[in-house]
Amino acid sequence: MSYRPVITLPAMTLGILFGGGMLPAMARDMAMPPSATPQAMIDAAPGARLAGYLNFCIENGLADHAGATPLMNTLIRSTGAVPPDEHGNMDYAYGTVGVLQPGSGNMPRMTDLDIPARHDACTHAVKKAGMGA
Repeated sequence: MSYRPVITLPAMTLGILFGGGMLPAMARDMAMPPSATPQAMIDAAPGARLAGYLNFCIENGLADHAGATPLMNTLIRSTGAVPPDEHGNMDYAYGTVGVLQPGSGNMPRMTDLDIPARHDACTHAVKKAGMGA
């Protein structure tokens, strides 16, 4: 009796599963078109989503907690991002999970970026919030 593997995956699929090959970069580029930079998406975000981005950045160690938290709290208060009835604000929720462009078919996220690009995006979000966004 000959051995027959239970699961057979093409080499390209294995490369995707284990991070090799070119397809992950292609998938990232499809998720975030080159013309739509994270900084441009952050600039276009309403204040509640910017507060969410700060929350994402703080929680993921991408922004200084002591410096970004007061900015986030100010934005939360001024935009009503976390209302007393706890029903929430979808822009704040999208920002908190790192969604850069809600409503688009592919919804690019901060987690689609490599770590240096996430740091740059978070630095930009903190700077924008500090300017009274």
